[in-house]
Amino acid sequence: MINKMKQFASNVLDRSADLVQGMTGEKERREQVDRLKRLYDIYRSDISLLIEKINRTVNRFNNRIEELNKVRETKIKRNVAYLGMFLSQFGNINSVKDFTAEEQQNQIELPHKKFEAIDDYIEKIDWSKGDVFAKTFFKTMLGVTVETRNKNKKTAQRIEEFTIEGNQMLENSKLKLRFVEEDIQIIDMYQKSVESISDTIESKVMPELELIQAFLQCETLKNQLIANQELSVTTVTDPGLLATSRYQKHYKFVKNALFFFVISSRIYNTPVLTNLLTNEKHEKEREAVSNYRRIVTKQREKIEQYRIG
Repeated sequence: MINKMKQFASNVLDRSADLVQGMTGEKERREQVDRLKRLYDIYRSDISLLIEKINRTVNRFNNRIEELNKVRETKIKRNVAYLGMFLSQFGNINSVKDFTAEEQQNQIELPHKKFEAIDDYIEKIDWSKGDVFAKTFFKTMLGVTVETRNKNKKTAQRIEEFTIEGNQMLENSKLKLRFVEEDIQIIDMYQKSVESISDTIESKVMPELELIQAFLQCETLKNQLIANQELSVTTVTDPGLLATSRYQKHYKFVKNALFFFVISSRIYNTPVLTNLLTNEKHEKEREAVSNYRRIVTKQREKIEQYRIG
């Protein structure tokens, strides 16, 4: 008996709600609510997937930054120390500033507040059949019609606004993903330059400087013998020994070695990439790193030109 009464009440509500829907704009309201729910689900799902992909890419970026910082703190630091020690024989060398790490990127989160606002809005306009019947009973058909049509106008506007917001969130997420992927490419370009500089210093500059240093010591001792002076090797060498035409190649090599000291010092104490990546125009970043590589390549060619050993 109780079940039959419940079924009867439910049928009455259904018939009443259907009647009201056809006369008050309730059917349109129901369609709008369903549409807003679908949009909510689609945007939340698509943006969540994009954010997961962005954060995986950010992890790759951060791993590359960690590798780069390790190279800078070890190999580049060692190169700077060696070059500084040798070049100080020819005069004062600017002290190298403290190491400054390249910065990692933060992961991003779903814009929860935007979706919570839509969720709350849906909850407010998602009337049940009982709500529809109660509104009709207490406010009369005319009152419900006016209220529902006003709600429909506002809901239509909210759907349009949320569609714009959702598309904007999607585009921003896609743009962020593209930027992080391009940032990784820029890291690769920069790290190749850094490793090229380090390899050039270790394989070409250091051995040649050791040879030049030995030559200078021999030259100093020879001059002391000729002048019948007490033999000693000073820690500061007169660059004039190399500036004469006879030793021009040594002189030019040392001058180019100074470039590698300056650029290695900059790599060590300056977060070059972090400074570059604050610029939103990645074309400029690529150009800056490409110029960096061209300068290094040109200087490496000069080093080869003036090598003796």
